[in-house]
Amino acid sequence: MSVSKRMRSFFLFSLLMLSTGIAASAILSSASNVQNIPLLIAETRDENGEIASIRPENQKILDYFERTLGIHFDIKRYPLSRLVENVKAGEGLAFGLSKTSERLSEMRYSIPIFSDFIWVIVRSDSALKFNSVEDLKGKSVGIVRGIRFGDEIDSKRNRLFKVEEDQPQTSSRLKKLLSGRMDVMLFNSRTANPKELETELNNYLRDKNIRMAEQTKFSIKVLSKPFLIDDIHFTNGLQNDGDIINRINAAILKGRKSGELPALWKPEHEAK
Repeated sequence: MSVSKRMRSFFLFSLLMLSTGIAASAILSSASNVQNIPLLIAETRDENGEIASIRPENQKILDYFERTLGIHFDIKRYPLSRLVENVKAGEGLAFGLSKTSERLSEMRYSIPIFSDFIWVIVRSDSALKFNSVEDLKGKSVGIVRGIRFGDEIDSKRNRLFKVEEDQPQTSSRLKKLLSGRMDVMLFNSRTANPKELETELNNYLRDKNIRMAEQTKFSIKVLSKPFLIDDIHFTNGLQNDGDIINRINAAILKGRKSGELPALWKPEHEAK
């Protein structure tokens, strides 16, 4: 190869390396500009006691906000009571906390993103009929530790009905109900049809084979009227910058208008 050809080849190679380096630097610079935001989400646990994955429909919603706002959520999972305290202390955003007057005194809430149905679940031999919270008078009601459903319901806890504080593990909660250690289990779900949820939970019992021998004669019954419909929000502590909540609110309104957010609300089996 002649000297001029070698020089031309070297020049082209150097130019390629330079352009590649510039492109890589631009990518890294762009990535470093993405705002990293701690996002606190309550633990739920599977039948083995392991922390369960975030529900697929919720993950799609989180992906929407990351994409729309150009941010990255640093997910942190905590027991609900610890999550609430950490949000109050300013650790980051929370996803999925209901409003109470106590929390409103220390936290800032976004507008609602979507709503969950809180269903009244009983053992198949129960004769309970549910039309209002007064129908739970004298009953033992299973509620995951730390969950609140607003001031009106809070005022009736351990007065109108007895609260059985549960661990956030669906299998243990269902076994507790089937064994008669509580009369009612409150269960949140995106599913709007009680019969669909009833089928889903009974299939779960069958597939996971978690019933004791004496429990196999019972199944799960979901009553036809929800206990309540619970709005889901993003939340942060009042000492945190409120701008992120304002940006989230704008993204919620944008997603509602475009129809992108409502399309993500449905559970996986309904979205197919």
